[in-house]
Amino acid sequence: MAIALEIIPSSSSLDMYGVPDQSTRYSVSGHVNITLTPPSSCFEESKPTRLVLESLVVTFEGQSEFLCEETGYTAVRLCTVSQDLVAAEPLDLTNEGLDDLSRSCAWDIVFNLTVPGWLPESSPFGERDGGTSYTLHASAKIRNNDSVPSRSWLSSLCLPFQSQTKVLTAQPVAVPLVRYTTPSSYASTSALPFPIAHYEVSARPDDLNAESRFPREALSKIRVQMSVPECISVEDEKIAFAVRLRTNGLPENECKRLRVAGFWIEVEQSERYRTRPLLAYSTQYPVPPAEEQPPQKPLLKPHPLHGIYGTGLAQALNNNVLLRSFSLLPVDTSGHYRIAGDGYVFARDMETELANTWFSFAAEVPISTGHHGTPIDLSWQMSKAIRTSGLSPLLTVSHRMYVTLNCTYDLGEGENLERVAERLRFHVPLRFVRIPPSSQQASRSSTPTVVGHVRSLSENSGDAILGLPGLPVPSAPYAPTLPAYSQLYYSNGDRKIDYSIPLPLYTPHAESEPLLSSES
Repeated sequence: MAIALEIIPSSSSLDMYGVPDQSTRYSVSGHVNITLTPPSSCFEESKPTRLVLESLVVTFEGQSEFLCEETGYTAVRLCTVSQDLVAAEPLDLTNEGLDDLSRSCAWDIVFNLTVPGWLPESSPFGERDGGTSYTLHASAKIRNNDSVPSRSWLSSLCLPFQSQTKVLTAQPVAVPLVRYTTPSSYASTSALPFPIAHYEVSARPDDLNAESRFPREALSKIRVQMSVPECISVEDEKIAFAVRLRTNGLPENECKRLRVAGFWIEVEQSERYRTRPLLAYSTQYPVPPAEEQPPQKPLLKPHPLHGIYGTGLAQALNNNVLLRSFSLLPVDTSGHYRIAGDGYVFARDMETELANTWFSFAAEVPISTGHHGTPIDLSWQMSKAIRTSGLSPLLTVSHRMYVTLNCTYDLGEGENLERVAERLRFHVPLRFVRIPPSSQQASRSSTPTVVGHVRSLSENSGDAILGLPGLPVPSAPYAPTLPAYSQLYYSNGDRKIDYSIPLPLYTPHAESEPLLSSES
């Protein structure tokens, strides 16, 4: 007879919401299908088959592996959650009572595993089949409990070589972990899914040498503020930003000499790979201890090439960290913007009525749609996939927006006018996230409008004026999504109370008159 195990999860992915949190828990459920196919024989009729399921263990294991020629192979076990579905008492599996004993019969045994909510999302990196992944495993111990053994001469001959107890394993099933960031309550009153983050940045000269005749004092008096969304979806095709400029204490005559001709925008993704787990990550999250890590305790499904490095057949260079960075801008986009007009944006800074006025410009920088997903390439280091910003034991992904201002200063006047140039460079952090599909559709359904003091810009287009979106926007419809469990309940199961909603005022009930009255 043939016995087969199959793991059938209830969902094709494990969806988590919000930032990694140790106090949250998620469920991975499904069932294990056990199929029994009785043996077919031309010499004797089929007899009932009786089996005893002694144990059925379902395991959810998370792991992070990094493999490349420069660093070798590194593996970290993130978690292991197991459940024995027949721990109480063995289960009898039999086809006795069926009309046709030669047909296959099956049993479904339900499982429900509780996994921690701090796990990093699934992400492929390194050589093929590497990265962070999660898998369901199942193993069963089944004993043959036939009370009437077969009398055929072939069965009697093979009986001494047949084991009465078999250990079966199911084909592992991958369960991708997807971490979503749900738009905040800000989305209900704005066309943008996330609020705007404002930064007071410190701009520094890009390459200021001792021979430069650009006044250092003028550069140091420029104040810069920048605004970008707090979160950006990995599916977005552009990023809105705004920059505000003003001088601080620069004399009026020098304000009229200072000019901003244009600026460059660059969006960069940086990936930092490690051959050893990040200590700060292991301290912050309950990663299994060293004695439960490979090779002391091997992974249930390691990388196909892990054995080559484990046996010493392949030697790797002693590199602890591997860095790679690349631009997210489209290939045909230079990122250069020109400010319309003469560029003397600080000429009126010292006027009293404009004491609190900033020169502001806003625009949207495109992101290459070709970077979405992981393209098949001869070298994984050449692939450019937009990843979510985050931290895991072997990989840290960060994003930045770099801005370079092209500033000029007028030396002399009239025919003796000479213009010297310098570049101010600064950057702000970006956070790329994954938002639920319904929220993603809602965020694209509306277009921001210009708000406030905004000057026109153009990108490599001569004197053409480009319509610019402002960051503050009016309200727009929003498709609500189901909030995460941690937003509604505490870790102990108590429901969270929204104290911002006042309770209704107490109104005493009117005293009712007695039904019977006594006459005096």
